[in-house]
Amino acid sequence: MLLILFMSGLPQNPIKETTYTDILITKHKRFCNRKCRLKMSTKSKNLDVHLAEVFKQFVALKDNDLKKAQEVFKSVFDQVKQRMGEQCNYFNKYASQVMYAGSVYDGIKVSKLDEFDMDIVIRLPISYEDGENGIVIENDQPGFVKMKIGRAFDNLDKQPEWETRHKVTRDWRDSEKYFLQNKFRHWMHSTVQKAINTMDGRVDVNGSVYALTYKASGPAYTLNVRSDGFSLDVDLVPVVRFMTPRWPEGYRCISGSQVREWLVVPKPNKCMQNEKLQNRCWRLSFQDFERELIKGCQQLKCTIRLVKKLRDSLGMKAIASYYIKTLFLWKVDKEDKKYWETKISFTFRAMVQELHDAIVNKNIPYFWNERNNLIEGLKPTIQKLYADKLKAVLASIDANDADKVVAYLLTPEELREFKESAFYKTQALLTNATVSRQTSVASSSTPLMGTVNDTQLASLVELVKTLTEKVDSLTDKVTLMDDRLKALEMAKKATAADDLKNLMFGVNSISLSGNETVSVDNSNNNSPFVIPAQKSETADLLTF
Repeated sequence: MLLILFMSGLPQNPIKETTYTDILITKHKRFCNRKCRLKMSTKSKNLDVHLAEVFKQFVALKDNDLKKAQEVFKSVFDQVKQRMGEQCNYFNKYASQVMYAGSVYDGIKVSKLDEFDMDIVIRLPISYEDGENGIVIENDQPGFVKMKIGRAFDNLDKQPEWETRHKVTRDWRDSEKYFLQNKFRHWMHSTVQKAINTMDGRVDVNGSVYALTYKASGPAYTLNVRSDGFSLDVDLVPVVRFMTPRWPEGYRCISGSQVREWLVVPKPNKCMQNEKLQNRCWRLSFQDFERELIKGCQQLKCTIRLVKKLRDSLGMKAIASYYIKTLFLWKVDKEDKKYWETKISFTFRAMVQELHDAIVNKNIPYFWNERNNLIEGLKPTIQKLYADKLKAVLASIDANDADKVVAYLLTPEELREFKESAFYKTQALLTNATVSRQTSVASSSTPLMGTVNDTQLASLVELVKTLTEKVDSLTDKVTLMDDRLKALEMAKKATAADDLKNLMFGVNSISLSGNETVSVDNSNNNSPFVIPAQKSETADLLTF
């Protein structure tokens, strides 16, 4: 460390020891603070650069992977859907519409494209109007509704197509005529299974053969497509679609929206212990409205993907992706779109804070109905663990420590890969060079408290260069002087200014009056440094 102390503007009359001490301490603090700000400014710039590189290497989907996955997905889905239509006449007639869903089509998928979500809209052969002749929608716990279908389904068995097409619907209601999500799912799963069985566990995509397996997973039926080095999960979810202006009572409405469709999904409410009541509950989905809300928010999608990556790396498995998405929906509702035009380090820090606060308060309100707390069931031990992890991340961001932030974002294996990258090595060299250069500039450009002529300035610059070359060997002396400066703060009542100067610098003589010269015995280079002193002007000293 190179320490440069300028003592100037000293009056001709003898000065008080406390004044002289204050000058030394103030100048030292200003220099250290300036140096610290330079280092922090460099780290702050690097944080944005590092976040962008982490996103590029470990978060963004690779173009080649995306192209292949989409090609395989479309081909497999078309073939399976065709076979499903061949196995079930009802599906063949009433499953004509499909809707892309999930993080891939929201543009917020992380790391690799290994899954697709596809909603298959199953149309009911009845009127969707409210009332006995249509579908009565009843609110249940926030986020869930029940559907009661009375006379409309009662008359299906009188239709000509009952035996050939509509008969599968006979088990979809209970004795009180509530539409049962578990029965609906069971029908969908059996239809998919029959279709897959006809394909002999394999599917051909442009001449390449892939193994095809399946499993039930919640409301979805998951197809797994794989070959050497390639694996893709396709979730098929049956849904019932409603259209505005019909809207579930008590749920947020988005004024001016161009979206018209909202969905009910056969996902049970696991918070309910009664199985009978649980099977009546359907989860609401406003995914197209949500997609519209986040559209045009410049940094949002990058930020949410970084937060999800952080969640994964920290092992926060109890925080579902939709919970994180919900936090972003609330932020979009609160801020205008210009908020998302700021630096990625700003939005990332802000949303990590939002997640931390939500976990501390154990509350992420469902965006469409605030009475539904998405993390109400989070265990206290898990809550504290997650909060502590995020607090450490925030501390690293606030310290502008790019290396620590990156370490939190990546797995150990990814971090090793990152540190071997050309980017990391180049940034390390640039950062060290920048800090060194800025420190030297800060040292040589510290303003004088008086006027300095060209000769004096040249001498000062030359001395700075000489002392810079000796900086490594003088580290111990710097530490000693720092200790002495701290001692000076505790002992401002020194007996004499000369004694104080001798204590700090080992100066043999400094005369500060009249037209006398100022002589400094510099033991580092064994030569006197002489500056002509003029009346009421400055005597500047550089030393360790």
